[in-house]
Amino acid sequence: MNPYEILKARHADRIYKRGIHKGDAPMESRGKRNFRIIAGTDCMHVRMYGTNILTAYSNGEYVIRLAGYESSNTTRMHLNYSLAVMRQTVGISNRNVMGISQATMYADGGKFLYYDGIRFNQEGKLISEPKAFEASRINKEESKALMDNLKASGFKDVFPVLYATCQATTGGVSLDRHWEDYLQDPEHAHRWPETIEYFKFKDKWDFTQGKRVYVEIDHAKGCWARMMAKAKQGMYLTIRTEVTRIDQ
Repeated sequence: MNPYEILKARHADRIYKRGIHKGDAPMESRGKRNFRIIAGTDCMHVRMYGTNILTAYSNGEYVIRLAGYESSNTTRMHLNYSLAVMRQTVGISNRNVMGISQATMYADGGKFLYYDGIRFNQEGKLISEPKAFEASRINKEESKALMDNLKASGFKDVFPVLYATCQATTGGVSLDRHWEDYLQDPEHAHRWPETIEYFKFKDKWDFTQGKRVYVEIDHAKGCWARMMAKAKQGMYLTIRTEVTRIDQ
């Protein structure tokens, strides 16, 4: 049986014979009336609330349209349930691909970017045109400018010494909103130790002392990496790649 025939048989076996959804059938439990199978012309729809999230055709092909709800865990769960009922080894999830969380279909041993209107045949192979994934890439010019400025201000050179001598203060420190600018300006060198302190220590509860204490997170290399990651957060660009399939 192809996906259409499976849904058609399920519809005939479970059809509502009365009520506002008369003629439809529950996709899952009978009490779950917001998730139904609806008979169309030469097709069967799987409807979630007011959206036909999946349409299966008599030739065995099916189309998925989530109408902007692909980021919803509930929508993805209901779609995956429907695909499993249709005996398809196809599914959807949100995956971190190239640094960006993207709605991703897994099918035919690969991952594809989800889009409304994506179409598969009854063997679970993508037959509509695949679309390219996006990627998060750092702006190299901005990143280089930051590193050059940290070198010119002297911060990069004195960092190892400042890290080694930095001590945790009672109550810890907060991160000033202009901290990145301060590191690039030698006139604000007096603020450098407090920035390092923020990234060097974390607080935890000491049961033996009965109070919160500040402990070193790891080492100088780790502290530098945390600072640079934070400083470069706003330097990332989203670009469209030429990658349309990622093998599992």
